[in-house]
Amino acid sequence: MVASDFYTVLTDKGLIQLSGPEKEKYLQGQITADVNALTANKALLACHCDFKGKTWSVSYLFSWQQDLLLLSHSSVLEKSLSELKKYGVFAKVTITNGSENWLISAGLGKAVEAEIIRVFGLLPELNQEIVHNDHGLVMALHGNSTRYVILQPQTAANKVSIDSTPAGEILWEIEDIKAGIADVRLATANEFVPQMMNLQQLDAISFSKGCYMGQEVVARTKYLGKNKRAAFRLHGEGSHQTQAGDSLELQLGENWRPAGKILRSATHKGQSWLLAVLAHDTEIGSVMRLKESPETIFTVLPQPYELA
Repeated sequence: MVASDFYTVLTDKGLIQLSGPEKEKYLQGQITADVNALTANKALLACHCDFKGKTWSVSYLFSWQQDLLLLSHSSVLEKSLSELKKYGVFAKVTITNGSENWLISAGLGKAVEAEIIRVFGLLPELNQEIVHNDHGLVMALHGNSTRYVILQPQTAANKVSIDSTPAGEILWEIEDIKAGIADVRLATANEFVPQMMNLQQLDAISFSKGCYMGQEVVARTKYLGKNKRAAFRLHGEGSHQTQAGDSLELQLGENWRPAGKILRSATHKGQSWLLAVLAHDTEIGSVMRLKESPETIFTVLPQPYELA
């Protein structure tokens, strides 16, 4: 399935804003991505973990004028913010919730591209490539189609102006699931090491940078082969109401056993999509059900990328 053109404001996303002369140095010691590789024209995907390597949040990191921006799900933003602030007092950095100062939107298709060109002059082309000016920035994401994330200050003189598509946020969620992009919500915060969510496949982890919070566990998971779980896409016929944190069970013959936990989910036009953390050796085509609703059945889909 290829998504139709759509545009939406992402009301479930928020921004942590970092400023100050030591913002890059400080953030380098807090997240899994190599902040030194960040440029104004290229975003990074990153995880913010605790000292045990469990993920507080998954974010896109942007360089914007004199600041750094972390775009993450709003349900985990405050917890991630408080953890960053806890150690930020020892550095020359100011860390704030900047969500109210920004318009966060996204979409795909010819109308969206035309409006991006009107506001920004050209389109970003490569995955996570950035085009920016005084009106904000736009990032390209590759998948079944090229999609765009648009960040604009509320004070921007020239804003992207397109009518939001009904169910646009649901369509965006489905496209992220199809692309195998994991996210952390409040129900799954501080539960999974990044590799359990395939984030190494999306270049969200640097294994060559220096120390950062949780680095020892993340490195051990890679080099000692400690990871026994991975994120898988699932699909079900019907409009199934599921949410992050719900448990899945795997069918083995006539019996069912615990299988894993949902990271993100979406339903549209009688089709339901999940991204869930399951056993690494889960077979494609396996049948699973929702623990709290045994009649709700899903099938495991092939990965959109090769697992390590």
